[in-house]
Amino acid sequence: MSVSSIVMSSHWGREVRHKLIAQGSKVLAVVFPGQNYSAERPLLDYAGKLAREYGCDLLLLEYGYQAARVSFKREEIDIVAEECKIALASLPDYEQLLFISKSMGTIIAGKVASEPGMGEKVSQLFLTPVPESLPFIRQSRGSVIYGGSDPMFTGQHPAELSSMKQVRVYRIDDANHALEVDSVNESLAVLLVIINFYHEFFRDSL
Repeated sequence: MSVSSIVMSSHWGREVRHKLIAQGSKVLAVVFPGQNYSAERPLLDYAGKLAREYGCDLLLLEYGYQAARVSFKREEIDIVAEECKIALASLPDYEQLLFISKSMGTIIAGKVASEPGMGEKVSQLFLTPVPESLPFIRQSRGSVIYGGSDPMFTGQHPAELSSMKQVRVYRIDDANHALEVDSVNESLAVLLVIINFYHEFFRDSL
């Protein structure tokens, strides 16, 4: 196993460092963080660890505005997606790609997967999607996990999601946008359930 960094310039005037953990796999798992939810936080950290357990190489993306420590503007999302595409294009070709994304990252992962020639080899794990990611989910295969008490995903959006037959959909009752509930112990129990869903995603995809 080797650990390296893909260093690139960004729109925000700071270099980004995408962490690559390679173990000679033909499958690359790519982690797309949330707007304020880094790849080191539990939902994405455990997903990345499991990807490695299943033998995948792992790419942990960093967004330019994160490296620059500035606030994100929604109109810059296409710039973020383009820089993620450039990072992926810098790597050797993989037979299969697994995109693991959280919140705003679900939009970025969807945009990257919609590139010509990309979609057929991508499976997606969408965590706490936002309404803008629904069109991308509809075009994807994989799994979606969302919280029943997520204030960013309400109204008709859960029903729209449940009508999509090409993805597995998991609802965590009473969970918020971080897929946590009121007590620490219950949140840890929920995390164990979520990790079992991750296992299903990797078994389905590989």
